[in-house]
Parts: sequence; C-alpha cells; structure tokens
Amino acid sequence: MMKILVGEISSYKAIVIARFIKNNYKDVSIYTYDKKKRSNLIRSKYSDKHYYINPRNFENEIQTIIKEQNIDFFFPVINNSLSILFRDKQRYGNSLDYLGDMEPYNVLNNKLSLIKLANRFNIKTPKVYKRLEDAVIPFVVKPTNLSSAIGVKYVFNESDIGKVKEKTNKENIFIQEYVEGIGVGYSFYCDQGKIVHGYGHMRLAEYPVTGGSSTSRTYYHNNLMHELASTIVEELNYTGFAMFEFKLNSNNELILIEVNPRIWGSINQGLTESNVNYFEKILGKSTKDNNFKKKYINTYIAPLIYISLIKYIFKLEFRPVRIFLGNFLKNRSDVGMLRDPLGYLSTIFRKL
Repeated sequence: MMKILVGEISSYKAIVIARFIKNNYKDVSIYTYDKKKRSNLIRSKYSDKHYYINPRNFENEIQTIIKEQNIDFFFPVINNSLSILFRDKQRYGNSLDYLGDMEPYNVLNNKLSLIKLANRFNIKTPKVYKRLEDAVIPFVVKPTNLSSAIGVKYVFNESDIGKVKEKTNKENIFIQEYVEGIGVGYSFYCDQGKIVHGYGHMRLAEYPVTGGSSTSRTYYHNNLMHELASTIVEELNYTGFAMFEFKLNSNNELILIEVNPRIWGSINQGLTESNVNYFEKILGKSTKDNNFKKKYINTYIAPLIYISLIKYIFKLEFRPVRIFLGNFLKNRSDVGMLRDPLGYLSTIFRKL
C-alpha cells in the first residue's frame, strides 16, 4: 500500500491531486492535513485519514505524521509551506526526495534572480524599475518571492500610485512593466533539468480581473514555451514541479512574467480527463486502465469563477462570459459541488 500525504486539503489544489491519485493508482492511501480547525468534519471524500495541524507547530507535527505513518510521498500545495519544508527536507524522511536542491528553487522563486537568468539567454521579460518614482504607468508592484497574485498591486493611473506607496514595504518589492496580452503558461515536472511531462494552458478568466490568478483556463500549445522553459531548468539542473507564466502579446511574442517552482493553481487543467500525468516520474505509471488520451476541456474554480464573471460584466468585458457560458456543459470545475460536496464546501470555508 502506497501512502501519500497531501495538504492543506481545504485547498482546491490538494483536492485535485488527491482525486487524481485515487483515480489513477490502485492500493494507495491518501493522508491529509489542514491548519483549519474542524477540517475533519468538512473535507474531501478523497481523504482516507485526516489530521488537524497546529500552525504554530507545523513542521514538527508534519514530521511526526510522516514518521509514524511511514508516508512514502508528501505533496504540500501551499506556497509558504513548501518554502519552509524545503529548508530541511531530510527531516521528512524520503517523502520529499522528488524535489532537488533548494538553490535552483530559490532562483526560480525570486523574481529578480529569474529575470537576470532569463536575460542571459535573451528571453524576453518585462522591464524592471528600481524605484516607484522611475516607473512608467502602467506597471505592477509585486513581492519578490510570492506567487498566486499575493500582494500584487497594479498601477494604471496616478491615484493608484498613492495607494501603492501607502501599503508597500520598499525592501521587499519588485516593480515591473505591465505587459498587455493573453496569459499563457507551461507546467511540468522536471527531473535534473529535463522536462518529463509538460502541458500548456491559456487563461480565459482571472480574479482579480485586473490581473490575478486564473479562474478559468483551456489547453494551449506553443513549442516555444517548452523551449524557453527547458533552457532555464537545464541551466539550473532543476528537479521539481514548475509552472512558467508568460504573456502572449499582440505581436505573438512570449514574455516571461514569472515562475512558480511548485504545484501550481491551474494543475487541474492538465490532469482533467487524463491529459497528462505529472506524477508518473514520482509514483510510476498509472495502475488503472488509462491511456492518457488528450481531451481538451476547459476547467475553472467554483464558486470564484462566478464572482470573476460578474466583475468582467461590470467592466463591460464580455468575452470571458461568452466563452464560459458557450462551453458550459463541457467545462469542468476543479472541485465539483455534486462530485465532492464536502470538499467543495471546505474550499469556501477556507476563505472565511
């Protein structure tokens, strides 16, 4: 029996992973954890055994679970959790051995170091400003080492600058040109600098709608995304999961925005209908009858997609609404209200 620990299970990413592994591997037991109290009462049906983790004792309690339950593989999906665990991954037995060294991870995770590396290979990136006073509107202010639109602020006019000055810690900020275009991404598992399983997607809707995490996506193929990502991970000899985020501009050029060197928010787009098995190098081939034939279905986050679409309507941007409603019967929610009702509720209560 293969034992796998996934968490935090109230995150839709964790539910997606637990479901995929359950559906594609026999003789597997899914252990889950969460920092939310009462998470044992409202949690995904794909969890076989669950633990509440005290946030103040996170590392020690995770270590205890892994040791006492003889966990084979551990998949943390929350960004700051991975950064903490990565610092001393040997404490968790062999469960994190699918991750490589921390130095390449740090290069990809830090926006400034990533841009320096990309520039060495003439990979297009947005212009970077050293000071707010030098930035040309429109521009974006980001933390240097956070992802998923956490702490990101967009400046489209002079009044926005005042808001940014009030809320920004200047020691931690990264100021970048705002790039017009469509958000596309290339995601994969990488083994010693070699991309093993990759998949491209295009954003159809975001939240916040000014530029945030994707709430709806579809399949997108572009060989250049693979080539650019390969160049960087080969140079770093990187091992682990990653999602390279690009903007596709009006000249059909790919601009590298950032990299999430971890399990990413839109992972369900690749996993849905068995398009790709990112976990094959780690867990082995699927033990279920599954040929992984590509079926290009749009995926979305519910109920956040509905808030996103309402925002687009108020902005008089109707294209995301038309696409979503036009494909309504073919769309697939990351976590389904009918398929996994308690899991669905847990993702809502997570935000409360």
